[in-house]
Amino acid sequence: MRHASLIQVVWLAVGLAAAPTAAAQRVAVFSAETSLVNVAVTVEDAQGRPIEGLTAGDFVLSEDGRKQKIDLCARMGEGAGGRSTTLDVALLVDTSDSMLETLRRSQEAAVRFLTSLPNAQELIVVFFDQAQHVEHFDRDHPEALFERVRTVPEGGNTALRDAIVFSLRTLGTSHGRSALVLLTDGVDTVSATDPPALEKAVQSTAVTIYPVAYPPSPGGDGPDPKDALKNLSRLAQISGGRLFRLPNEQALPGVLDEIVADLRAQYVLGFAPDTGGASGRLRKISVKVAGHGKVVVRHRVGYRLQH
Repeated sequence: MRHASLIQVVWLAVGLAAAPTAAAQRVAVFSAETSLVNVAVTVEDAQGRPIEGLTAGDFVLSEDGRKQKIDLCARMGEGAGGRSTTLDVALLVDTSDSMLETLRRSQEAAVRFLTSLPNAQELIVVFFDQAQHVEHFDRDHPEALFERVRTVPEGGNTALRDAIVFSLRTLGTSHGRSALVLLTDGVDTVSATDPPALEKAVQSTAVTIYPVAYPPSPGGDGPDPKDALKNLSRLAQISGGRLFRLPNEQALPGVLDEIVADLRAQYVLGFAPDTGGASGRLRKISVKVAGHGKVVVRHRVGYRLQH
């Protein structure tokens, strides 16, 4: 991962949080809001263009096969709708040995991305190798990021799964939606969090994950890059996001623009969950759109309610 560009872009002016110990990083089930479950939904036509102007009557939302009454339907890019359509974003930047230099070259693209997000409320940048460091992005002083990046030390091993769980916990107070944009080659070498625990954590919060996969470093001795890419694809699929594969560093600004457009096009559907049943079990979600021809619908595959 010798890609260091994005690191410069995101170190901001608030304090550096010390990484938790491996034991503290063990995954717990996140609580969904008991009053309303929010589902971020992207609807595109056959050419991949977002479909605008949909209302609650256009959607059919089911939980475990049972149709649910939609109590909230809002479009993210419209800027209205209260706290349920606010957006908290974490930009996860892999600073391990294989990524650092490439990420440092992408600082301008990252700053532009963070300052153009719709309805953004909380913006954080998480730098990680085998540990995590969090910075809060200040829109009024983006230049602080550039200064901070210069102090980022050379990385070591990669604890990717631990970093994702850490970021979910950091965004855990969100009342609306959250998105994780992950800049990495996908290789994980030292995480204490295993893949099933990570998947459970992702399913337990209203997060959309956008992995941006850099080309793997040639001749590495670590995990198979194909397996790493498969794992990133799985994270995008279960959260309703998209996986982007970068052919080279120069493609990053365009990819980040696509992520902003995707977030702007999302609808937020809210429904009141049935509080019965086992706490923490996976409740499967299905969202369909009727009367608009052939469409592609993306959303998280389920959620876990703790009560």
